[in-house]
Amino acid sequence: MRMWFRQKVRVLIFGTGAGGINYYKSSRGNHKVIGFLDNNQQKQGQSLFGKTIYAPEQLVHLSYDKIVIASDYYREIRDQLIGKFAISENTISVYFATPVSRSRLQRLRKSAELLGYERICRNPGWVSDWLYRFMVGVTTDHIKRMQVRWLDDMSGNKVHTFRPAMESQVQGPRYLNQHVKPTDITLPEVALYHFRHGQIHSVSRSVILPDEQIVIERVTTSGSAEADYSCAHLLHHGQNLALVRTSQPEHIEKGILISGCNELNYYHWVLEILSQLQFIEELPGQYADYPILISMSSQKILSIKTLIESFGIQRPFIYLASLTAYKVDDLLLISAPNNLIPNIKGTAWNVAENSFARHESIMFLREKALALSRRTTQNALPKRVFLARKGFLRNYNQVEIMAQCEAHDFVSVYMEDHDVSQQIAIMANAEIIVGPTGAAWTNIIFASAGAKALCWMAQEWGALSCYSNLAAIVGVEMDYIPYQAGTSDSRELYYAPYSIDANTVTTWLQRHLPVTAVRESL
Repeated sequence: MRMWFRQKVRVLIFGTGAGGINYYKSSRGNHKVIGFLDNNQQKQGQSLFGKTIYAPEQLVHLSYDKIVIASDYYREIRDQLIGKFAISENTISVYFATPVSRSRLQRLRKSAELLGYERICRNPGWVSDWLYRFMVGVTTDHIKRMQVRWLDDMSGNKVHTFRPAMESQVQGPRYLNQHVKPTDITLPEVALYHFRHGQIHSVSRSVILPDEQIVIERVTTSGSAEADYSCAHLLHHGQNLALVRTSQPEHIEKGILISGCNELNYYHWVLEILSQLQFIEELPGQYADYPILISMSSQKILSIKTLIESFGIQRPFIYLASLTAYKVDDLLLISAPNNLIPNIKGTAWNVAENSFARHESIMFLREKALALSRRTTQNALPKRVFLARKGFLRNYNQVEIMAQCEAHDFVSVYMEDHDVSQQIAIMANAEIIVGPTGAAWTNIIFASAGAKALCWMAQEWGALSCYSNLAAIVGVEMDYIPYQAGTSDSRELYYAPYSIDANTVTTWLQRHLPVTAVRESL
């Protein structure tokens, strides 16, 4: 007998922010949502859409079929569910709000909202004023329109120059059978800026000033008008105006802000945030007693915590909560020695100069990190490394590609399963490294000169050069295989599934492995 009615899957939604709300609205007709989960104790016991918000500790008393993580902190939450509460991986999935997952009406509303924000932030005038009152002013008093000031234009606030601007190059990705010349760029100076009564977040490179101006750091090597630096209190911005979320900040007397636009990604932590710490010892003497202001996540991510400790900084640290605004009476900001445009409005297409890295900075990070790896036994490390990923983000035919590589004596390595000293040692010892684009490639800065590397990346990213440039700096020969992800949206590309031609990988391996080794593996 045909089953006309099936019992709906019982779902718990982990996250009560925008992600949890979007998932509930888009899937409540298909699933039976029995409640929400949240780590915020202030929300636990309350309700959302008539559903109870539970503490994760209550999972043992709940009956459910599936837990859907709908939060930007999905990695930490997934680890928490598996490690602390022994939840099966098969029970957990991650939700990403995409245009496809929204209804047509929701997509139209979102497109209209972004178009309106863009027009509000373009130039002052009656059109901008009217849209601001219509879209923002009537609905909330927590969003203000402010004038944008770019950090590199704030000469009046610059109090010290650590490194002058200099001519350099950035190496774009070299796709198979292509010759890609380096792109000439001018690296911006590394400078120290001083602000009075600046409002900050741990996960933003912007400062709200008392006169309702917002200072934003940009990637000056690119000059792209489509660069998007929006995060934390910076809701949306153009070249001249910005929409800024305001809140009651906590007070800090003074400090040196060490921050970036992403506190969850290993690449952004190492290249953009930790690299600022190189210049702490070079601060002018009058700032000797200023503490370091840095995200609390720096203590929760063990690899980052270990790297910071290796720097041997003898200053107090003040750890900033991710969702809290702070007003600092006496604020210092070091411009990033390495930088990457975090997102591009409307598309993911990059040019090589959208990111840059200083050779000196990479050598500083490399020296500190390699010292950590000396405790690792080198002869037990693989020479051929396959960078494996755990399958809940950018799924692809990994099992097939992994088998191709293992046939050539590659060892599959899940970097997240190793402490940072082991990760560094693995990369330093490797002769050939193969794997998909992702934060694990940050460790290419620890690889040995002369090593070879193969990476695959969505062709929709264009000439995204963050990893190919690092490889060039340390002397690694790196090739790329392009694949089609089917979307040009940078946020969708972060998780879009795809497939790689295994024969292309095999051909590359046969070309780059010693002839005797290939014959033995065959």
